[in-house]
Amino acid sequence: MKTLRWTLIPAACLLASSLCLGQSVDAFLGFNTMLTSQNAGYTANGVPKLGSGFYPSVGGDLIFLPHNLGISAQVAWRGGMMNYGGYGLRPIFYDFNLAWEPVAPGSTIRPDFAIGFGAESLRFYTGQYTCTFIGGCTNYTSSNHFMLHAGVGVKIYLTEHIFLRPAVDYYNVRHNIEFGVPSVWQTGISIGYTLGPSS
Repeated sequence: MKTLRWTLIPAACLLASSLCLGQSVDAFLGFNTMLTSQNAGYTANGVPKLGSGFYPSVGGDLIFLPHNLGISAQVAWRGGMMNYGGYGLRPIFYDFNLAWEPVAPGSTIRPDFAIGFGAESLRFYTGQYTCTFIGGCTNYTSSNHFMLHAGVGVKIYLTEHIFLRPAVDYYNVRHNIEFGVPSVWQTGISIGYTLGPSS
């Protein structure tokens, strides 16, 4: 996915710079689902529920400030498309955050907290290609909505570097007119790796 590539390039640059400075970096791959309420008026018109389905995710954090503060980012997308008015639809959620890990590296259990902002990108696959000079050709149109994000997770270390991370994320999506509900919850578990110093 072209967007995923542009998300991972800055993350790789941050990773490279942090390793040179000896900072703590965590990267993870997640397996999630989305939970939402259903707008009754939208249901009557045949609009599917935004929640449910499998949402893989990739993300990570860079802890480099005093008091175990840093930054984090995550992108989650629906593994399979849903039917929306005869079009295939794939929701994608991006978030960028201020991160805090109150327990210092080296502990077996490390909770983490994040608060920030991002976007919900609803990609409608129309079957027709649109081409631009900068973006190339795509077979979808996007409807993007600003969102606020808050998340909490717990890193449980299986080895010095490998961890499992159950987590819950909350997204408040502004003007989510396609589904009529502002609140989206993501729950899941990730497997991750701590790069740089772990203790």
